[in-house]
This record gives sequence, structure tokens and C-alpha cells, in this order.
Amino acid sequence: MRKNGLVIAIDGTAGTGKSSVGKAVAQKLGYGFLSTGELYRALAYKVFEKQIVPEDGTAVLALAKELSFTFVRQPDAVLKMYVDGEYLGTKLHLEEVGNVASKVSTHKEARAVLTEKMREAGKDGGIIMEGRDIGTVVFPDADVKIYMSASAEERANRRVKQLREAGENPDYNHILSLIKERDYRDSHRAASPLKPAEGAIIVDTSLLNLEQVISLVLEKISHYGA
Repeated sequence: MRKNGLVIAIDGTAGTGKSSVGKAVAQKLGYGFLSTGELYRALAYKVFEKQIVPEDGTAVLALAKELSFTFVRQPDAVLKMYVDGEYLGTKLHLEEVGNVASKVSTHKEARAVLTEKMREAGKDGGIIMEGRDIGTVVFPDADVKIYMSASAEERANRRVKQLREAGENPDYNHILSLIKERDYRDSHRAASPLKPAEGAIIVDTSLLNLEQVISLVLEKISHYGA
């Protein structure tokens, strides 16, 4: 075991509850939790701020190399991320930043730079990392690898419910179409396509509520000495 405990990788399709489950499990174990998509959003924010063309792989790579990340564990287990000493907070979730993030994340060289920064953050263990390629690329030697899935239809239902609770009136068929498009894009991209890691524990959340998934994941992890 590493100095601070296990490295636990949680991968899977969008809308399966990876962040909610990862955060809850990390709290139970006294571990830190990192949603690695935040690093891509941080790079995207800087690209957007500096008015760099997202398709310019050379410029994006240079910027990725310059970025400095520090992480501070919070009471809720989340590793609060500072980028060049600044906490970006809600700026990372601006619509424009999300659009840029989907473009910069396709640059293989920039992904490799961020992957190294993720490895540095998790090298001593005691961490749960959530993303798309943690068990396959970032930490292929993770102590525990979990792959969460759910049917596209169930994930669309969850998203519709979430949006309705926020006061919106979403179209189910449109949401379902977007989810299927994202699944295809994630699983067919050239750089780090989404797929279960070798030896990953597959958790299908389609028929389970959040508490049931958390209990199931904790039970699986207990076999590894956490």
C-alpha cells in the first residue's frame, strides 16, 4: 500500500453518478476525492482567458506545461484545486469553458501533460480519482478500478429530473440524443477512449439508487484492505 492508502480509480460514462459516489466513498474512507475533469476545465478556462484558439495544439500544449496545480483536502473529501495559486471555483463551469474543454481535451500531448499532473496528485494514495481514463491511462496500476455504467435511457431520465427540479422544461428525446452522442464521442476518440480498464469492477447503476451504489462500491473496496 502507498503512504496514504489506496489509489481508487472510478471511470464510466457521463451521468452515472461517479462524482457523487466517489465523494461519498472518499468521505467514508477518510480519503481525498478528485474529479479530473476539473483539470481539463482549468486548462480550458486559461485558454479562453488568454484568447488562444482551442484547436491550436501547440499553443494549448505550451499553456498546459505552464499551469501549476495545488490541491487542499476539504471536510467533504473534495480536493480543492488552485491553478497558479488561484481558486477558480464557478468560473470552471461557465458554458463557454465547457465548450472549450471538449476541444482542448482532444489534444493528445496536452492530455499527457495533465495526466502527469494527476499522477503527481495521487502518487501517495489515499485518493479516489474520477474521470474517463483513470484506470486505463492515468493510474493503470490503481489498487482498485471501478467502471460505472447505466443505460442511456436511465441517464436521460435522471438528467431530465435534475433539470426539472432546477425549474427547466427539458425535452427527454433531445437529452437522450445528446447522451448517446457524448458516449460515442468518448468511446471513439483517438486519445484515451472511454472503456473499462483491465480488471475493473463493473457497477451498473441503472436499477440502483445512490445509497445502494455507495454501499456496493464500499463493499467491493473492502476486499482490497481499505
